[in-house]
Amino acid sequence: MIKNVKANECFNILREEESSKLIDVRTSYEWQNDGYADLESIGKKVHLISLNNEDHSPPTNFINQINGLDIKPDNKIFFICRSGMRSLYAGNLLYEGFVSKKIFNVEGGMEYGWKHLCLPLFFNNN
Repeated sequence: MIKNVKANECFNILREEESSKLIDVRTSYEWQNDGYADLESIGKKVHLISLNNEDHSPPTNFINQINGLDIKPDNKIFFICRSGMRSLYAGNLLYEGFVSKKIFNVEGGMEYGWKHLCLPLFFNNN
């Protein structure tokens, strides 16, 4: 079972543990219009892998994209979405049979977790 963590705890672990990863499962529309976590200051990047297609249908390659991140058993994996619901679903979807059991959901997602705690954001102005 995956655990919830507060956004600031997630950020601290991402900063301290080189092998940890943050995966944003929102849509490309949300990334473009609402921004996403900026991890540049800690020498990392957020992995933008949408759980749903723009028409809200399930993506056919979500699990393949996650597997493409070369995740090891000891890696801590954090999922984030808008409010914490899709990311919780994504983590639970992968948990059974996944290479790492260190899977976490960012409580409150981007809106009520990351942004609320004033953690770094990136906005693509293109």
